[in-house]
Amino acid sequence: MLVLAVLGLSGGIPNLLATSIAPAWTTISGWEVEAIGLLAFLQLPYALKFLWAPVVDRVRLPFAARLGQRRSWILVTQAGAIAAILAVAAWGPGNAALPDAAASPGDAATAATESSHAMVFMCLLALLVFFSATQDIVADAYRTESLTPSEFGAGAGVFVSGYRVAFVALGAIVLVLAPKISWPVAVSLLALVAGYAMICTLAGSEPANRAAPVSGTRAAILQPFVLLARRWRWRLVALVAFVLIFRLPDQMGNAMTTPLILNGLGYSPEQLGWVRQAFGFTLTIFGALAGGWMVARIGLLKCLIAFGILQAVSNAGFLLLADAFAATTAHAAATPAPLSALIGVIAIENFSGGLVSAGFVAFLMSVCDRTQVATQYALLTALMALGGAIAGGASGYLAAHFDYPAFFLITILVGIPGIALIAGVRSPK
Repeated sequence: MLVLAVLGLSGGIPNLLATSIAPAWTTISGWEVEAIGLLAFLQLPYALKFLWAPVVDRVRLPFAARLGQRRSWILVTQAGAIAAILAVAAWGPGNAALPDAAASPGDAATAATESSHAMVFMCLLALLVFFSATQDIVADAYRTESLTPSEFGAGAGVFVSGYRVAFVALGAIVLVLAPKISWPVAVSLLALVAGYAMICTLAGSEPANRAAPVSGTRAAILQPFVLLARRWRWRLVALVAFVLIFRLPDQMGNAMTTPLILNGLGYSPEQLGWVRQAFGFTLTIFGALAGGWMVARIGLLKCLIAFGILQAVSNAGFLLLADAFAATTAHAAATPAPLSALIGVIAIENFSGGLVSAGFVAFLMSVCDRTQVATQYALLTALMALGGAIAGGASGYLAAHFDYPAFFLITILVGIPGIALIAGVRSPK
């Protein structure tokens, strides 16, 4: 369980940088809300990782004989992520912003430079997410192969907790220190923690019950999908739809939470760091642990229904907060809001997010065939990431063309179809 916690921490660092630090950094640097929403498309490597999951599952690295198939791949992806973090820190947006369409002709050269800088920054973030997605392939397989079915709930809770520790401690440190020591230096600190995770990976052990790989390249690529289709038959449509849309309330809302807090509500990066990252994601850890415990005691499907409802309803806090204090649109000036109001909303939203994360991870683990876990799990999480990337990318335009309360009302409504599909995803015998 300790190894799983560290793997969760290691996997959370790149996602923290792409989904929390980058939106805050670009917001402070003056990016438009539409461009900030496009950062959600950085989740596409998570949506496409099933394409190279068979390679990760079968190709043996030169030092795999000593470390094992899973650990060797984890170390390679961790090293790649460290290099990408340092590159992102060196090429951060700084004071650069995406060009304004209304810029004067004399500003064309400056606008082109800013646009090129922004594109390179996003490409480096995409490379970081690629290493993160590849690490997720291996870590998901490592976790599933290391646990028995009765331990899936606890394992999911511990892994998600480690993942969220990255958002709690590291996210708060970066956001609080960035205005004081500069954003590049604060972001570079993440590479040090990622290096520590590599040491812990070396101290771990290869799963003892890893299934033998399928022989033949074609079988290795096709069999995981064929087995999933044969098991679920016509209900595969319901499974795909459920995985694609169940997490949309969180994914869609999170894409615009940082611009709302910094621009719409007028809070500072330090307040964002302490309240959302440190306090909020600490509650996410408790929610994840509670979710793992509840899955083991109450049952997976009952928990999914309860967690799904909480996930959607928790966004109502942002709706009320935005309605009372936020700017009329994403581009208008903010009205100062009391910090206590934000603390209450963050507490409810993050605890609910921890519950639903643990329940959803346990569900995905229960769906996978243990002989094809790396590819099948990658496929399922890819569907979830695809839905999040599309919805998150569109969220910036929705927030820009509607007011914030209307946007968060939409995030609540998109949770209804996912909850309705839960009855159709009971695992086949």
